[in-house]
Amino acid sequence: MSLKFSNTPQLQYGNQGTASDIWQRFPAGSQPIATAPERSGTPVWVMQANGQGDWALHHNGAWQKLEPFKDWKDGSVQWRMCGESIPHPVAWRPK
Repeated sequence: MSLKFSNTPQLQYGNQGTASDIWQRFPAGSQPIATAPERSGTPVWVMQANGQGDWALHHNGAWQKLEPFKDWKDGSVQWRMCGESIPHPVAWRPK
């Protein structure tokens, strides 16, 4: 039996689509995570491959989630890092 090599896939399961179809699950204006501002100190909306997004800030080499913390004295809200990092970010968007 001989093997044939091809530069196109020969077996596809279901409707896999193309590599550019991943951008359909993100909001308009989303950009690859490689272009995100890492040193600006400005929070951005960071999205994972499944489309889930969170406010995040690049800190210590990783994207750290931000959560609102309410001050019990005066009711004001501050956004702080919660200690959880975003595992595999793929896109970002200034929101």
